[in-house]
Amino acid sequence: MPQLITKNILIIGAVGVVIAGGILFYSSKEEVIEQEVFSVAGKIVSVNTADNSFVVLQPKEDREFTVKLGEETEFIRLIFPFDIANPPAEATFTPERKVITIKDLKENDQVFVRSSIAIQTGKDIVNPLEVQVLP
Repeated sequence: MPQLITKNILIIGAVGVVIAGGILFYSSKEEVIEQEVFSVAGKIVSVNTADNSFVVLQPKEDREFTVKLGEETEFIRLIFPFDIANPPAEATFTPERKVITIKDLKENDQVFVRSSIAIQTGKDIVNPLEVQVLP
C-alpha cells in the first residue's frame, strides 16, 4: 500500500509540474497582434511639389511615410478662431477648414493623414482620403 501512495504522489507531482510548465510557457510567449492602421500623424520633413508628395515623420515610432496626393484627396488646413496656446475659458468651437494645395506645405508643419486602405510601414501612402494641416 505505501508503494501505491508513493506512486500516486509522484504521478500527481509530475502532472503538476507539466501544468505549471505549460502555464509558464504560455504566459511568457509574446503575442504579436498587428492592427490595421488607417491614419498617421506627424511632422513634414520634406515636400516635393513636382511629384505632388511629401514625407511625414512619426517621431515616437521614428517612421517616415511618403504621402502621394491624388485627385480625390481632401487637402485642408485647420484654422482655430483663437490662439490655441491661450484659449478662452469657454472654448467650444469648430475649426475653419481652408482648402490648400501642396505649395502651401512647409517643413515642420504638423499633419494628420487618413487613408481608405491600411497603412503599412515602408510603403507609400497613395491617394489618401484626407490630409489635414494642423495649427
